[in-house]
Amino acid sequence: MNSMLMTDEQREAAFILGETLIPEHPEAPSADQAGLSARFIDEFFELRPDILPAFLDIIDRADLDAPRGFCDHLQATEPAAFNTLTFVIVGAYLLSPKARHWLKYEGQTGEPQDGSPQPEYEPGGLLDRVRRRGPIYRATPATTTAARARVGTGAT
Repeated sequence: MNSMLMTDEQREAAFILGETLIPEHPEAPSADQAGLSARFIDEFFELRPDILPAFLDIIDRADLDAPRGFCDHLQATEPAAFNTLTFVIVGAYLLSPKARHWLKYEGQTGEPQDGSPQPEYEPGGLLDRVRRRGPIYRATPATTTAARARVGTGAT
């Protein structure tokens, strides 16, 4: 990843906010110990470059003299921005082998399939309860609005 995506000041802000949100713990690596701002934030943005502009906007206005207060204020007043900040920080943290080892998280792994029948799909398997229950769903506002619109126009 191009380390020039963030200025030195922005990388420092990511470091400070990362250490604020994921501090050192006797049993767990901090954001810095996991290499978040030094390496893994770049890997994160290789996977999600669409989030970089919003993230940079957040860290550019961060109060680095009071990072905990900034995070608390952001969470209270701009929850979407706080979600973006924490999504990036935690996402980059989880790319670190140190953090993943501590969490005993090996990442998403696929199961090889050989084409043989899966036991959960067989009668007496885990999906029997779902089959007996039948189709169910909970209407969302969008589906309810769409259904009302169809009724109003005579469409079904």
